[in-house]
Amino acid sequence: MENNNSDEKVYVTRINLKTATDHRKELIDFCLNGKNEFTDDEKAQGKAQFLAIGWSCVDFESDDFSVFYNTVVEYVHGQKRRLNPALNIFNEARVNDLFWTRDLDGVYWICRVTEPAKAYSNKDLDIGAVLPIEAYKFGLEVPGQIKASFNRPNGGITEKIKNINIIEYSKFMFNTLSGKNYYDINLNIANNVIENLPDFELEELVISYLQIVKGYYLLSNSIANKSTTVKIECQLISRDVNNVKKAVVQVKGPKANELNASEFKAFEDEGYYIYLYAPGVKKLEEMRNVIQITTEELQEFYREYKAILPESITQFENLFNIGFSDKN
Repeated sequence: MENNNSDEKVYVTRINLKTATDHRKELIDFCLNGKNEFTDDEKAQGKAQFLAIGWSCVDFESDDFSVFYNTVVEYVHGQKRRLNPALNIFNEARVNDLFWTRDLDGVYWICRVTEPAKAYSNKDLDIGAVLPIEAYKFGLEVPGQIKASFNRPNGGITEKIKNINIIEYSKFMFNTLSGKNYYDINLNIANNVIENLPDFELEELVISYLQIVKGYYLLSNSIANKSTTVKIECQLISRDVNNVKKAVVQVKGPKANELNASEFKAFEDEGYYIYLYAPGVKKLEEMRNVIQITTEELQEFYREYKAILPESITQFENLFNIGFSDKN
């Protein structure tokens, strides 16, 4: 099928391919690399790639996923345990939903559901059910919100991704890698790259701006003063040994409320410069060392330094089809 109906909602989910098996490499090979018992004809038709979940310990004799689902629910409840959300994710997955996963080399893959989930027993790999997919290697650099979803402590096997830009980006990238027009892309969500970057990428762009243009360097693992409830992204210090300055920064996307500059007085009293990027900043005139970064400044920075910015930022330009040209 090509050209997915634009009115049909597409869900994007992160999933770890990790069952209770000691043969993780074989599991990845089975799911993504087509090293399984399916026929060459099936592989040629793209029917030999899967996402997989466990519970191979339950006994069932049908490939009907509903039979497997009900058996697992009864088994888990009987042990007074909590049902893993991955089971419901498989149950709810529909054709054309998208998944992000990654292999043992840390390479990210993007996957399109081609058929509903089905029961499938493989005791060695602890597979109880599979979700047939069409999957493509993406690479090591993905948008920060996708990467953070995989790296989040206690993040679980699966997590729905709800950011609209990431959803549209996922659709765009699958179209690109598959060479087929499965998805209509909603470009109405963006007027330019800067105003529509996801939160992680916007923060990274602002921090890059402070380091490259304003002459600071980032103190890794820096955190805000614990005496304040104001969230600070990070702490920086100037490179000029003859004029040492320390700074903090807060970044808010276009849908956030305006910031109140006076709420950062505690930082100013401690000698910090405070850089703010937000839809608006009030009471700026009451503060000496609070500096508002404008969208125009970031746009100019993006144009001039795009070649050295992380691909996780610049790749959104392809999605939004802006193409910052000299006439902008």
